[in-house]
Amino acid sequence: MQRYIEQLIEDLDWAAENPPDPEYFEVPPHLDDNPEIAELALVPFKPISEWTGIGSEVFPNVIDLSWEEWEKVNEAIFRVFESLHIDLIDAPEDLPPEMLYEVLTTNWDFDVQYLPSSGMDLELCTGDPMTCPYGEYCDCDEEPDFSADEPPANIDTDEDGELPF
Repeated sequence: MQRYIEQLIEDLDWAAENPPDPEYFEVPPHLDDNPEIAELALVPFKPISEWTGIGSEVFPNVIDLSWEEWEKVNEAIFRVFESLHIDLIDAPEDLPPEMLYEVLTTNWDFDVQYLPSSGMDLELCTGDPMTCPYGEYCDCDEEPDFSADEPPANIDTDEDGELPF
């Protein structure tokens, strides 16, 4: 298995060093000053496997690898993400490497945009603790704090009970 992992990492590194050509699109005249907006609107979503040419089936099952192998493959995947300008923004800090490997490889066919000008923030959390790929490490089951959206309790009103505006 060690030689297979070495070859997989070589393939991932090759993909990282050879990102795809940017998609061609014409910037509409009203967006000449903001071509990244046109890029965001016009570049298609494709699976990571299609952007890289590396199919999801090449990743071994997590139970077939060692701790060191998970770490090395994770690092190589993040090098690919960096070359594709993809930033995984919702991965919990304390996520174990084997779980991170599982999340990254099972979502390899996730549709993303290749946005060389602006990059893409990738979020894999589903917002539902029952289906979130991060499992118990995710905070998606915590209630959001909307208190900032509530009006202040001490609003002055005039004698008629009307608001001053």
